[in-house]
Amino acid sequence: MTLRKQIAFSFIVTLILFALNFGINFWIGQKKSSTIEMLQQATSRQALTLSIKQAIGDAQQQVARLGQIRLDTAAASLPAKEIEQASLRSAKIAAQIAVLQKLSNDAMRAKVDALQKSYSDLAASWRLFYESFGINHIQALAALTLHTEPLSQRILYEIIPLLEESEKLDILNAHKGLDETRWWTGRTAALVFFLSLCIVLIITLRSYRRLAKGLNALKQSMDAAKNSDSEHRISLPTHDEMGDITGIFNHLADTLHTTQDRLSQLDLTLSQQQAEIESQRQAANTFLHNILPVSVADEFRIKGSVEPKYHEDVTIIFTDFVGFSSLTEKLAAEDLVRMLHEYFSIFDDITARYGLEKLKTIGDSYMCAGGLPERNSSHPIDAVMAAMEIIHMVIERNSSGSQNSMAIRIGIHTGPLIAGMVGKKKFTYDIWGEAVNYASRLESSSEPNQITLSEQTYTRVKDFFECQKLSKVLTKSNRKLVVYTVSGFIPSLTDDFKQIPPQAFLRRYRSYFQKDPPSFPAFFSRLLP
Repeated sequence: MTLRKQIAFSFIVTLILFALNFGINFWIGQKKSSTIEMLQQATSRQALTLSIKQAIGDAQQQVARLGQIRLDTAAASLPAKEIEQASLRSAKIAAQIAVLQKLSNDAMRAKVDALQKSYSDLAASWRLFYESFGINHIQALAALTLHTEPLSQRILYEIIPLLEESEKLDILNAHKGLDETRWWTGRTAALVFFLSLCIVLIITLRSYRRLAKGLNALKQSMDAAKNSDSEHRISLPTHDEMGDITGIFNHLADTLHTTQDRLSQLDLTLSQQQAEIESQRQAANTFLHNILPVSVADEFRIKGSVEPKYHEDVTIIFTDFVGFSSLTEKLAAEDLVRMLHEYFSIFDDITARYGLEKLKTIGDSYMCAGGLPERNSSHPIDAVMAAMEIIHMVIERNSSGSQNSMAIRIGIHTGPLIAGMVGKKKFTYDIWGEAVNYASRLESSSEPNQITLSEQTYTRVKDFFECQKLSKVLTKSNRKLVVYTVSGFIPSLTDDFKQIPPQAFLRRYRSYFQKDPPSFPAFFSRLLP
């Protein structure tokens, strides 16, 4: 083979290798893009399924709450606006299921079809229940018990969990496929590059025997390239066929280097996106923990809803400012809100120190509770100590010369209640039950700057606090309640104390509850010798 033919052959082989490398790198890019697209679709399906599950659960809870009303005593049918809103919710869920069906792959389509069919039956049962409510009691009851409950249970606990498992598996497979693609595509590119380099070296070395000094110079350049970094290029100042070969070789190296840079940039972008997703998830968790108890927020984050829970032993505290209505007429709105913010911020600090859960504020009323969502046995004692600090703080602010002085009433009751989260937008954690009404009634019947206790709370705290029995209070349901007012700690628990909390109080608290008190009224520290 002549030198010209050998050089021509070498040139053709080099072009083939260049095309092979370019094609392989292009194919690698397409493969990664396809894998990432599959991961994005699986993530979208998972988010949509979660939204559908939440919407169906909320809608079924609404129907269940209506169903708790005795249908045979319903005064009238539901308002047309409420029925229309229920229809709009149902249509929105159906539209989401249709979108999920479009996004589904072959493996999931049968499950989505089953979801669509079951939801169609459930929506029809909802519509029948709303239209029959207050009109045809038997038909409404049948729709509730025979259709909506079984269908919703099947959808929420059979069909959707199967979809979620499939979606989790798709996401897991997509992540696994992406990792595998990265692994073998990187090695394929390196192997092809290595083989290409070896082929070029072999051809060059065979040509060197016939090119004498020129090939010797090329050999020296290639030896230098092998001992340098990946950015090294062959430099041969000739304009003959060898120069053409050198140019092609350098171009091939540039292309491979550029491709590697692009792959590195793609990996970096993916890592940044994953870090951003994790940051957003952490921010969402922090936000939930700020507006909900930790255990309730975790349940909402995991399940997408919060099941109502019955608590048989909770202490509820209601506070209300005396003379607040008259202040609203004298103070500007900005000053009034600022004053309430200052008071309630201090209330928040006090209740947090005693392990109480703030529930809400309504106007100038402040509501909190002890013993939920996590149970504990000392919450009546802790609640009374918190109330003592609140009253002392209010009295102290009034004595400091404030022109806008107010007194405060506090009512405390211990009993059973139901706690849960209500609403779909701007949701809140709230409590319901007769115990809540009793606590509110105790607060409204309390004297200014006094703590009024129910008999149930008194029996739990009488070994720690001196209390005075008052006449019975009549509730809204005409039930008479025996109430007590708190005078202070039992003297034997706080006399001759030299530490906070006093040793006698601490000893009794540990004996009753096998733990130390979470806090103690701070104003007692001023009485230390």
